[in-house]
Amino acid sequence: MTMTSDKASPNNLASPNKRSLRPPAPQSDSATTRWLLIMILALVGAMQLSRIVQVQSSTGDSPLLSANDRSRWCTIAALAVNGSYEIDDILEIRDPQTRRRNWYTIDLVQHRGADGRQHFYSSKPPLLPTLYSGIYWGLRSLTGATLMGEPFVVVRTMLALVNLLPLMLFWWLWLRWLENEQLGVWTTLTLACFLVFGTYLTTFVNTLNNHLPAAIAVGISLWCLHKIAIQGERRWLWFCLCGLTTSFGAANELPALSWVAAAGAMLLFVDWRKTLLGYAPALLPVAIAFFATNFAAHGELVPAYGHRSLGPRIGTLAIEASPNLLELELSQVRQELSTLELPCSSSAVLRKARRPEVFELWDPLTQVRLGLKRDEAGSAIGVYEWDDWYDYPGSYWTNDRKQGVDRGEPNQAKYVFHSLLGHHGIFSLTPFWLLAVGGFLAICRIRPEVGFFKNYQLLLAGAIVATSLVSIGFYLTRPLEDRNYGGVSSGFRWAFWLIPLWFWLAVAQLRTISTPSKRMLVIGLLAISVFSASFAWRNPWTSPWIMQLGQYCGWWSY
Repeated sequence: MTMTSDKASPNNLASPNKRSLRPPAPQSDSATTRWLLIMILALVGAMQLSRIVQVQSSTGDSPLLSANDRSRWCTIAALAVNGSYEIDDILEIRDPQTRRRNWYTIDLVQHRGADGRQHFYSSKPPLLPTLYSGIYWGLRSLTGATLMGEPFVVVRTMLALVNLLPLMLFWWLWLRWLENEQLGVWTTLTLACFLVFGTYLTTFVNTLNNHLPAAIAVGISLWCLHKIAIQGERRWLWFCLCGLTTSFGAANELPALSWVAAAGAMLLFVDWRKTLLGYAPALLPVAIAFFATNFAAHGELVPAYGHRSLGPRIGTLAIEASPNLLELELSQVRQELSTLELPCSSSAVLRKARRPEVFELWDPLTQVRLGLKRDEAGSAIGVYEWDDWYDYPGSYWTNDRKQGVDRGEPNQAKYVFHSLLGHHGIFSLTPFWLLAVGGFLAICRIRPEVGFFKNYQLLLAGAIVATSLVSIGFYLTRPLEDRNYGGVSSGFRWAFWLIPLWFWLAVAQLRTISTPSKRMLVIGLLAISVFSASFAWRNPWTSPWIMQLGQYCGWWSY
């Protein structure tokens, strides 16, 4: 990647007296840095490949590490075996020796399929598994290996193809960028070590997940933005690639829609014509694919995670509302439903739903599910379409079945603290991100000789900070059932897609650090970050080390 000159400009990180913070590096230092970066990349590639070829569950009879990744693998297997997104049959497959259901997952939803029957589906958006199923089809065609017959071979090969190779490309792009920034040997190597060893992208290489592809897509979009705004390369290709990658990031992480908006807004200041004719249209292919695969899977455009409550009200039962709806006479209910043209057989049963004061009327003959709820006045019973796909017999997502952090943190302030500075803390587990905060402040202190809207360095930093606040704020203000730190995970995984953005800010801070004492402090932050990221290398779907330590010491209990 070719950088602009070191002359003072509004888009370079120049100090107020216009001297560059990026002195030219000696040729010998550049050659040394290049070879060291190549060695680091080769080393981390070998280490990650070693992790992948050893991946297996705690019982040793499956290469699937958690309910989260099993949910996506179930979709891939169902598409390959049945050509359908329905995973009922996949869930019931048992190991011939242990008789365990190695494919079973709690990340499920249930609703009526196209055949009018109730079916189980993965709760994960189907776009990513659909893409991966195409790769699996190619692998199966070339080798004859199948997920059911040779799961270890197929899963490990797939993880190398869909996780490690894209991540190696991402690392290579950013290491090349660091090299061309001429930051000096120490700064470049420190940043390189953090990039490949100190973030949770490294941790999640050996499991199928949405966070890794989202972060890679966002990282490539930022790389394009840097080339367009900072380096001044206004080619149509970069605008189109930026749009394609930002939209793919959002397809895998819903809050990344904020980055789509922030990147688009910034590009309007750079070149509004190419933004409208290049960036904006490039958003459409991924958006169309996202909704098309969701419609193919569920028969509608709203993703599965949008179905967690009662549906629209479709009528009222003209019978006296009992305090306990389980005491209703079903014959009366059936008669009233017939007047609403809602047929109900004598096989129908009532059960208490997971939502307070909501009851489900389930008819196994017609496979129809309806919601019943007393009005606030208590004098009538409303009838609703059933739209809580997470509520079904045996569902894990009920208050009496959820365990540990999945129960949610009742104290909002405590949840915010532990998400930022506590046992799942973004800054406590990865304190290197403190340098990202410093980097933003360093950029704000620059006084260029151009107007605010031409100061693209500051605009890009502002876009990153605004995106971060919107995204983190979204998760910190969720209701109780969503305040679970991302479930059992080695870090606050909902923030992983922001890693490339924060890394770009951290570079700005590292440029200014040159004294031995400050460098020792940076090494300390790096060491803690690397320890946190590597602590769960065997299985990323485990609690963070701070949480495990606190539980051992009795500081908290879940």
